[in-house]
Amino acid sequence: MEERHALIALNMIDGLGSVKINRLIGRFKKAVDIFKADFNELSDIDGIGDTIATYIKKFDFQKVINEIKECKEKNIEIITIYDEKYPALLKEIYDPPPVLYKYGKDIPCKKYYLGIVGTRTPSDYSELVIKKLIKEMAENAELFCIVSGMARGVDVIAHYESIKAGIFNIAVLGFGFNILYPFENHYIAKEIIKNGCILSEFPLAMIGLKQNFPRRNRIISGLSNGVLIVEAGEKSGALITADCALEQGRDVFAIPGNIFSDKSVGTNNLIKQGAKLVTSINDILEEYDNKDKIKLKHTEQEILNGIFSEEETKILNILSKFEKKHIDNILIESNININKLLEILFKLELKGIIKQHVGKFFTKVI
Repeated sequence: MEERHALIALNMIDGLGSVKINRLIGRFKKAVDIFKADFNELSDIDGIGDTIATYIKKFDFQKVINEIKECKEKNIEIITIYDEKYPALLKEIYDPPPVLYKYGKDIPCKKYYLGIVGTRTPSDYSELVIKKLIKEMAENAELFCIVSGMARGVDVIAHYESIKAGIFNIAVLGFGFNILYPFENHYIAKEIIKNGCILSEFPLAMIGLKQNFPRRNRIISGLSNGVLIVEAGEKSGALITADCALEQGRDVFAIPGNIFSDKSVGTNNLIKQGAKLVTSINDILEEYDNKDKIKLKHTEQEILNGIFSEEETKILNILSKFEKKHIDNILIESNININKLLEILFKLELKGIIKQHVGKFFTKVI
């Protein structure tokens, strides 16, 4: 029996998470020796007991052979903690997963690995913030890697924007790859693997159990130098990732939010507790290396001046990126004839400068 096969086997046994596997390896030194151990030796170890000891002693290694074969057929790579490809940052945490399943490109050596997580029901504000930060990172895309959980909401926005910006990104799953396979049927997975990879610590057939997602979150933070919480309610799952980051000695960053929004309670509380407030990528970079601070492009006001007509500028100054404004209010505040106003709004929308929402509400895009 190979050590590699023994590790994959341990990872497939019910009730054995990374903490218990690492505890067993600490006791027996090698994974192969765990399967050679006496039943009583195993059951006496803290957290193992008779049930898990029985699973270990009766484990059928044909399951490992089948798992490896299926992975090869699906171009999924199995990486153990002893392999060179195992992420260095992840190896540093208290409970690194002994086995990782990877689909996509090899993880490159980057200077900054940033986890981005948040609510599954983001506001327009969240989307604008992520677009802004990743657009700033794109100035030096080769320095960055984005890590997230491929969940709907903030995660998917972070993945999608980093793909557009040419930034390598890693998606970490809370279930096995068979839930996602075939990857070509999942639009975001298909895009991620073009310039990134998808990781899971779970065997192929593992379903998305509730208890799996905190384990997924610790990998997101474990792969990262720091974690950015974009928008999170008071009991958001994203806060678990922040807690994991703190336990692992990683930096926690947070986007300040609307004090009247329930979705901002979690992030605003993080800032009160000492998380670094972020309004640009340089707020993150200054925690690491000032020489990599990115020269940000012209301010919004500088962009507006001289590019648009006086009336267009007036309208753009009235509009906000974050709050929708009804056409009646724009009409009153701008004091522009309604027909002229409609014409200007139409032109600005065509240029992608403003966005119209249902009910004749408008927001600024730039």
